[in-house]
Amino acid sequence: MTFSSQQLWSVDFSVALENRTGKYFLGKDIIDDNRSMIADVRYWRGAETSGDKPENTILRYGLKLEKRLYAYSRSLRIPLRRASLRTLYLDPFTVVMSQLTPRDIVLCHDLGPLTHPELFTDWLRTLYERAYEKIRCVQPRMVFVSLSSQREFERLVGSDSPRSVIYPHLRADIDDRVQTPVLGLRPPFFLTVGSLGRRKNQLTAIRAFARSGLAAHGARYVLCGAHEPGWEAVVDAAAATAGVDLLPYVSDGELSWLYAQAKGFVLPSRLEGFGMPVAEAIGRGLVPIISRNSVLEEVAGEGASVVDPEDELAIAQEMIALWNMSHAEFSARSAALSKGISRFTREAFSKSWRCELTNERKASIGNKGQVFHSNGYLPELLKATPNI
Repeated sequence: MTFSSQQLWSVDFSVALENRTGKYFLGKDIIDDNRSMIADVRYWRGAETSGDKPENTILRYGLKLEKRLYAYSRSLRIPLRRASLRTLYLDPFTVVMSQLTPRDIVLCHDLGPLTHPELFTDWLRTLYERAYEKIRCVQPRMVFVSLSSQREFERLVGSDSPRSVIYPHLRADIDDRVQTPVLGLRPPFFLTVGSLGRRKNQLTAIRAFARSGLAAHGARYVLCGAHEPGWEAVVDAAAATAGVDLLPYVSDGELSWLYAQAKGFVLPSRLEGFGMPVAEAIGRGLVPIISRNSVLEEVAGEGASVVDPEDELAIAQEMIALWNMSHAEFSARSAALSKGISRFTREAFSKSWRCELTNERKASIGNKGQVFHSNGYLPELLKATPNI
């Protein structure tokens, strides 16, 4: 299909210069699926037509500098970036540096700088506060990766922006038939996959494992992931706790083996945009221990073990319960969990974004803007909340 200039999009993918986690892969998938509708992809103040991440140190450091300048000063005279086309912003912070219009779309993973300010630096909190202030004034269309993030936006920003929920999809590029054992590691063990630091709360999980006493019964707790703020305390605790193994980089084959051999998955995270590691663990048949009243409950659905992420004793008790869980209960929970994540397919994701970019959206729900779920599935969480 050929699109006119009025139907084409410019995509701001500046977040790719600094982020190679879920935000990067989600943005890349959106671009790859809709190349016929995308005129250019912008990285800070540079533009590419391919959508591939540019290996450009100047762009990366220029973005870092401008982010800090905008966070620290409201009187900057730096010209705003102007786009002749509608723009899809793949992270809210980029609207601060751009001329935002109501015809644009902003993708939001979470509102962490507003909901959990203690996990972010002062300047980054300020930058996102300015971004959401601008969004509230201009009212572009908002797309969220979860209903939880949309609710936080409504509570904290209160904009009348039209909005949708489009769930990410589970990765299909890892071949679970190719499994590479991790040298020196023997099952059974609990598993945590995700960036190490304060946000994902591994320190509390390690302390809970120690408190459970399961190491004396042959249990181990394996963690792997990149470093983010607060990683030092996690590394120190892992080294000092019996039965805990902190792995460096693991290959896809090793990751598949870890999922296949794990007794259960542990992620009592303080903040998640979507919680892809939990969905991937469920896809491998694991029962997860996750945070109560978080997006992880929305993702996992029925069958997960939920805890207060700050309660070491509660996490320890759920670890013990999962370790001793009967095969029948484990199988029943795993089946319920697998049914829940069947929502997160690449087909549904691609179709939903295609509809979003071509303005072919489903009917709205309620009176607070459109709520579009990528598979037509209306969670029980939403059904029980009549004002959304």
